Amino acid sequence: MGGPGEFAVLRCNACGLASTQPRIGAEQFADYYPASYHDARLAEGEDRGLAHAWAQATAAPAPAERRLAERTRLAAIVRFGPYRPLSRRQPGRMLDVGCGNGELARAFARRGWRVAGVEPGAQAAARARAGGVEVHRGTLEDAPWHGPTFDAVLFNHSLEHVPDPVQSLRQAAALLREGGMVAAAVPNFDCWQRRVFGSRWFQLDLPRHLQHLDRQTLAALMVRAGLRPVTQTTASMRPALLVSLQYAVFGRARWMGRGLRLAAWTLAPLLWMLDRFVAGDCLHMFAVKETAFPASAYAGTSA
Repeated sequence: MGGPGEFAVLRCNACGLASTQPRIGAEQFADYYPASYHDARLAEGEDRGLAHAWAQATAAPAPAERRLAERTRLAAIVRFGPYRPLSRRQPGRMLDVGCGNGELARAFARRGWRVAGVEPGAQAAARARAGGVEVHRGTLEDAPWHGPTFDAVLFNHSLEHVPDPVQSLRQAAALLREGGMVAAAVPNFDCWQRRVFGSRWFQLDLPRHLQHLDRQTLAALMVRAGLRPVTQTTASMRPALLVSLQYAVFGRARWMGRGLRLAAWTLAPLLWMLDRFVAGDCLHMFAVKETAFPASAYAGTSA
């Protein structure tokens, strides 16, 4: 990232949750969260970890054909991709926590959802608002909504950034109507790429990712928040493998931009085949709010 310090990932032997130590303080955010961070959107998981490398690419508005391609891609993700469990529900009111510039929220809006977002970044929040998304600049803790307000709450690669994910999930559950759904996408700490690359795994994204989650730990957090996990999937993010290889060989990312994207698309069929047999590096989990659901009743989630 170019910032100072060394960081470690510690995994709890009791619950399995892994976390980054030490955690950066508020005064260090500028070193690791450049202004362009929330503007870059990559691959199926809408990952933002490469945003610092695309600062120049995101400085100016994208050409019309690029915007159309991105809109088409997001529509496919929402309707046919990892977010299809949400897309198949009756559209209602949705909250996107960490909505960035609002692209994913607008994709759901085009499917009939009434969308709102929470975003701490000033530039990203302004862009989302300009695109028609109702945005609160801040966090869930100071959000203006109270009580059952939404039919769905989305954590699209934002839950790994919060210091207390259980508290954030509880706040999301409090904002859900009965039967509402929480959808979370996070890097999958139990994927084969993490096992192969170790500390050179791109999706660690230290020190910005405070939590490192897998199927078991994310499901346990949702249960502790009073939510019932109902389904989960994993998939591989296209650029991540190539960046992990660069970290392993060079210690940093040296090859970025259009060439990387084209190479990632070339590798897409191979990653798709691997995803049929081993867990990919992006985990999507869905859980519902049920008043009568006791945490002790949880016995696992479906694959």
